[in-house]
Amino acid sequence: MAIIYSYPTLTPQLGDKVLGSNIVDASGAAVTGNPTVQYTFTDIKTLVDQQFIEQFSASSTAVSQGPAAANTVHQIEFGPAINTSTSVTIDVNGKVTWLKTGTYYVTQEYYLGGQTNPNIMFTLFRTYDGSSQVGPTHIHKSVIQSSNDLHRIVINQMVNITDTEVNGYHVYQMVRDSGGSANDGTLHKVTNSNTWTATPSAQLTISKLT
Repeated sequence: MAIIYSYPTLTPQLGDKVLGSNIVDASGAAVTGNPTVQYTFTDIKTLVDQQFIEQFSASSTAVSQGPAAANTVHQIEFGPAINTSTSVTIDVNGKVTWLKTGTYYVTQEYYLGGQTNPNIMFTLFRTYDGSSQVGPTHIHKSVIQSSNDLHRIVINQMVNITDTEVNGYHVYQMVRDSGGSANDGTLHKVTNSNTWTATPSAQLTISKLT
């Protein structure tokens, strides 16, 4: 076989093909042996042109929510159930169920506050699938300056759902770590003084790569 750069250079057409390694299948599962295959530029363009489409945005109407005590896990709630998407749903307890394989972008947004000044508030957040943690633990540690202080927490996460994970679920949890100086740290809804709608204590937005 000749050296690749010795071949003529042409402008590629969508029907042309290139060689590549098949690492995962359409469901996201690993392919044994990573066989060499052909890809058309049409299919490559379709893949590259994908965009994240929002499936739902859920938010809590509760005035406040949080752990009952230090080192006690609280499952975060995001308001009413939403079942309009055929790819992913959420129930009233904040349980997200994955209905289709694919790549999802998850954004969690919280307003966290403490009550007692000058305590050190030490709060942990994680994603849990019923048997193990998904991704890293997110930490927020700060000194409470005032009972009116709120900290905006934003956690972004990319999730790849494979065949074996369809109909599985994720929940989002928080805990007050005993490493803080007090049992303090709660999610709060913010009621604005003008006519604008209230800011929820917890909001979850999930989009799918389509």
